[in-house]
Amino acid sequence: VRRLCRLESMPKNRLEDLPPDVLRQIFRLLADPFAPASACALVGCCRYTRSAFRSRATGADRTEVERLRLWWGRATAFCGSHRTTASHMRLATTVGLSESFAVAEAPTLALLLERGSFRRLCWLQLYGSLLSEASLRPIVETLAAGASPSLKSLDLAGNHLGDASCAMLAARLSESPARVLPALEVLGLGSTRISSRGVEALARALARGAMPRLVGLGLRSNDIDDEGVIALAESGMLGLAALRELFLCGNDRITCAGIDALAARLLGGSFPSLCWLDVPPLKSSAFHAACAARCVCVLDTLGPAHAPENPTAGSQQPATYE
Repeated sequence: VRRLCRLESMPKNRLEDLPPDVLRQIFRLLADPFAPASACALVGCCRYTRSAFRSRATGADRTEVERLRLWWGRATAFCGSHRTTASHMRLATTVGLSESFAVAEAPTLALLLERGSFRRLCWLQLYGSLLSEASLRPIVETLAAGASPSLKSLDLAGNHLGDASCAMLAARLSESPARVLPALEVLGLGSTRISSRGVEALARALARGAMPRLVGLGLRSNDIDDEGVIALAESGMLGLAALRELFLCGNDRITCAGIDALAARLLGGSFPSLCWLDVPPLKSSAFHAACAARCVCVLDTLGPAHAPENPTAGSQQPATYE
């Protein structure tokens, strides 16, 4: 691709030796909606390339040039609706869209993530965008395919992720833990309509070493029951060595049985780096005794935090995310 970018010095006959399908693949690699100049230069290189890119491949609904023009228009509109520019997007380390994010923009964001248009992105927040599972799925699929490997914080709270998308992400994490979100440190999945089924799939991936740098996991206000809590606790025995904060409050189906099972795993060494734990306000002496023994601060949403006498160093304040 780097050689093809030097279009001025490329002999014409070398391009004509390539099949049109190969040329189209090269065009797609160059077709950045934020910076279409390289792809446009390739189109105008010679008559053969113009013909290849202005004709439709078998089964395609658009030519490559039409597709680039469409995505360039959508990317430009995306920048306009969020009062930014393409150059700022390429250099941005944080992107917080939240309530300003429209459902129709989800495919555009997915494409920009896939294309690597956010070259330095470390923090992506879609909190409270109220995206449906179908709208959110292109973004999740793009991330699950290995986009944005430097991403450190992903907040999807307040969207309808659902068990199916959660399980799909978990499957990709299990298949390629070193490729999918390898640098992620904070994952916010609060109020995303996932149940223990989705959590169990995610827990299996985490137990296999996915997201090894994860320090914060937010699962508040979902439909998680005791089985989901036990699955998470079991995953903490094998993975999640760096996890410091776990948020489970608002899952009304969790009972004392689940909390006691979590306590037993904590005493067994689960979540070795855990400092802060947010759970439903249930009365369980075994749970609070286990947290005290492990120097884990229990956040009580109905009152002050139950902190041990000697909390772990650096754990004075938990992060604020769902």
